[in-house]
Amino acid sequence: MKPLHEIADELCPYRLDENPVAADSMSDPIELCGLLWDRDNLTIGGYEKDGHHYYTWQEAMDAARSVGKRLPTREEWVALCDLGSTWDDELKGRWFGGNHDSDHKGSLFLPAAGLRYSNSGELASTSSYGYYWSSSPYYGGDNGAGTLGFYSGYVNPLSYNGRALGFSVRCVRDKE
Repeated sequence: MKPLHEIADELCPYRLDENPVAADSMSDPIELCGLLWDRDNLTIGGYEKDGHHYYTWQEAMDAARSVGKRLPTREEWVALCDLGSTWDDELKGRWFGGNHDSDHKGSLFLPAAGLRYSNSGELASTSSYGYYWSSSPYYGGDNGAGTLGFYSGYVNPLSYNGRALGFSVRCVRDKE
């Protein structure tokens, strides 16, 4: 198996710090909460099934770094959630910020891809729950990491889970 950085180099030969225009050419980021959020989930590395990618916490951190970006902190997930959100039953996910409850202008969509169990590799809760890593480890040296979790009637930007689970990744960049 190839190391993650080799896979990233093959899929994305331009690094953000080398050529910012090329790195964003596929999809312009959306600005919310003073950050530039990717419009799509990360798709380099991890475990892929049915168009969704699942990463352990360390894989998520490494994959985001390999494309010149990072994961949101727990506080940044809170700020995004504070903008409000609406469940989309047709697309199976949540719209955050902007016009989340109408035409979605200026909103960020996060699919409910579920999760991948670390012990069995089985996928669970696809199309009904969304789980996204943050860059924040859990408190006091715990083996968990901060996550955003949501479903149709609930959003929790201050969740935490074991780092070996497979969750989705949405990258961010600081505004320059």
